[in-house]
Amino acid sequence: MNAVNEIAGAEKQIETLETEVKKFADGLPHWAKFLAQKLLLGNTISDNDIDTSYSYLLEQLKLKAETEKAEISIDYNAENAGNYKSDLLLTKLDNIEGVNALTENQMIEFSPNLTIIYGANGSGKSGYIRLLKNVFYSKAPEEILQNVHLDNGHKAVNARFTFKSNNKETLLEFVNKDNAEFEQFAVFDGKSVLNHLERRNEFEFRPAGLSFFANYTTAIVTIEQKLNNDIQAKQLGSTADDLSAMFDGDSEIKTIVLRLNAETSIDDLKRYTPFSDEDKIQKETIQKQYDELLLASRGKEKEIRNLEGIKGLLAQSKQSIESLNPFFSTDILTKVKTAITDCITKETTAKAEGIENFNTDKIEGVGTTEWKNFIVSAEIFAKVQKAENVVYPENSDNCLLCQQPLSDEAKKLILDYWAFIKSVAEQNAKQAQEKLDKAHKKYESLTFDLFPQDNTLTVWLSEKYPNELEILNQKLSEQKALAQNIISDIQNKTVNERAGIKISTEKYTDIESAIDEKIKLLNENEQSKELEKLSKSKCFLEHKEKFNVHFSKFETFVDNQVWIKKANKADFAKRKVTETEKTLSNKYFNQKYIDAFNDECKRLNGNFGIEINHTGTAGKSYRQLKLKGRNPNAVLSEGEQKVIAIADFIAEMQLSPVNRGIIFDDPVTSLDNDRKKQIAERLAFQATIKQVIIFTHDLVFFYHIKNFSKKFLNGINNSFIHHSLERESPLCGKVVANTSPANEGQYNNPTKAEEWLRKSKATNGTERVDYSKAGLSALRTSYEALAIFTILGGTVQRFDPQIRMGRLKDIKFEKLLIETVVEKHGEISDLIEGHLPSDEFGIVPSPEILEEQIENFKTLKEQLKNLQ
Repeated sequence: MNAVNEIAGAEKQIETLETEVKKFADGLPHWAKFLAQKLLLGNTISDNDIDTSYSYLLEQLKLKAETEKAEISIDYNAENAGNYKSDLLLTKLDNIEGVNALTENQMIEFSPNLTIIYGANGSGKSGYIRLLKNVFYSKAPEEILQNVHLDNGHKAVNARFTFKSNNKETLLEFVNKDNAEFEQFAVFDGKSVLNHLERRNEFEFRPAGLSFFANYTTAIVTIEQKLNNDIQAKQLGSTADDLSAMFDGDSEIKTIVLRLNAETSIDDLKRYTPFSDEDKIQKETIQKQYDELLLASRGKEKEIRNLEGIKGLLAQSKQSIESLNPFFSTDILTKVKTAITDCITKETTAKAEGIENFNTDKIEGVGTTEWKNFIVSAEIFAKVQKAENVVYPENSDNCLLCQQPLSDEAKKLILDYWAFIKSVAEQNAKQAQEKLDKAHKKYESLTFDLFPQDNTLTVWLSEKYPNELEILNQKLSEQKALAQNIISDIQNKTVNERAGIKISTEKYTDIESAIDEKIKLLNENEQSKELEKLSKSKCFLEHKEKFNVHFSKFETFVDNQVWIKKANKADFAKRKVTETEKTLSNKYFNQKYIDAFNDECKRLNGNFGIEINHTGTAGKSYRQLKLKGRNPNAVLSEGEQKVIAIADFIAEMQLSPVNRGIIFDDPVTSLDNDRKKQIAERLAFQATIKQVIIFTHDLVFFYHIKNFSKKFLNGINNSFIHHSLERESPLCGKVVANTSPANEGQYNNPTKAEEWLRKSKATNGTERVDYSKAGLSALRTSYEALAIFTILGGTVQRFDPQIRMGRLKDIKFEKLLIETVVEKHGEISDLIEGHLPSDEFGIVPSPEILEEQIENFKTLKEQLKNLQ
């Protein structure tokens, strides 16, 4: 028993991600195992592989004849999974073309550890970053812009990337960016910060065993789509409804066709084949009998059609009466009377409140409708005479009709007219009148002549139901008279009690029932029954004939339904893939990521309580950062957001050997000095693990990186290199190799100035002057280095927040010598471009002047060094 437990314990101990992936692959059906084997051997899935796997799937589903297949044995080694190189380096970027305003044919060489490309804003960093984000992984890829300084003649985007692995170089063009080498590098920039914090992000860099599930899912989805395409192709033909539509009328054959499905037996369909000569003779005989009997029954059919027509006319007549009745109900008549009373009351009020003020024996009809219309029209016409917001009449205005000057009393009267027309009482009276006018119009539009003398329904009712017709006409006359009285009441504004009149429609129901009974009797005679019997027999034989003509269509349809039914049994088990991937991610990866993320947050002083939610779908793992249930960017400051995003980025990149390099674009923008220093330390440390490339315009950050590179990369050859980007208007992105603010130490001696001196002596003309100026510029920098490293003894260096107290003893101070240094620095500044134009003093930089200044520098430096 102990031996068994020991064996079980040993098996449990040796369980790894690789063994569990192998176990999953071993449990797959043959068609899926074929794909898994390809992926686990490090191969990409080709179109031929998809076709082969699909063929195996069809065999499993019994949709294709079984073939002999070799047994598949899963032999999984994680090192084989993926076409990735563990020692891959990006060594060079050159031959750049067609990228925004970048100067073409520039070259950037990269250190295997840490490379910094320094450039001020506008120097071209964004152009390079867009290019790198297009070929490497980025959470915020951007379109590469064309050169905005060119109207035409734009070149296609291109660049050459040199990679190195196993001491061999691989040169890949921009168009080759689908190669695996490009998948091993990632770019972080400010635009990706929100994506780190807001989105549910897929893990792009994970152990190869976990990456298998996403690749496997992609492959089986392709197989599934291929199967679905074939299913759709078989469904594109006629449906059962389409096939049954070929048959007019009803028969058992049509019913069978309508119910065709995967369960239909072809043998059952063959019961209706063939369409024999006897069937043909029988069809002709029945057709003849049917035609003869139909001819004899035509009179009856005509009568039935006439009765059906009368029913339709009766329904219309009934609807018309039901539409009239509401206008003569007690409720509506009461509302009309109330409206008349209301109008009389409101007109009386309006008259009492204003019209009496305007009565005069000079004008007849004050207060009438005509008078009111005149006042309204006059106001409208007056507005046309004036500019907007200017009121008529003003002091100098004349009468609109006679053009005579208006007195103050006349002006007041006009304004009183218009005020009255707009008064509440007048508006109420107007609205009450409009309501009466609407009612008047409705009653005038009513139609009571529902039974014209020559109307078909009138003639029929006169013969069949004269009493009922007379009653209906009498009631319609009464309603018409009542309508005239109501119209008169409205016109004269007379309040009268009117009794309602409703026309009963019960007789319509009795007449319709009688017609239905008549139609039923006509249809139930023996002649109709025989016609129906012959029609069914004739329809069956017609359907049988057509069924035999198109039998192959029905047979094909059933075969397709059988094929589709079997195909729908395909099990792609995508949920199982996702669940297995999620389980293994939780077991072998997710916690490692959480630990790595928390460690990075701690090292970057970013312990803000970030929580990580893990989800999985389609064989892929995702993470979502949360802070108290919310997205971190909704809570944290801009600086804190950037710290969390960098921690997330570094944590993911360092957990997989797939990623070999990380590229940053100004990762410390808007951060304070402490944050810059913390991030600089982490990135310098990352350079001991993988290749790190940083683009920045921040000098403080640059110097932090420089200092930490000495701490982590000391003693490693070519571990830290730096370049500068410069702008040559209108172009930018010019690379000055091995030159940056970190090069100030190389100016301790006038070596650079001496190089330019040699070049100036070897040439003539403007180049001689230009080289001399360049030498003077280099010499001026040497004076600045002299101040830092010799006079101040390196106690304080540019952008270094630390004062090196131990070097205070190395300070060289002699006032006269220092004044001479300042004087010489000023002389050189006056001789080079960017300072006082030397031409004004008649001095043109020359090799002789440069050489003299170099000797002066050497003498001063020697004198300073000899100070005690």
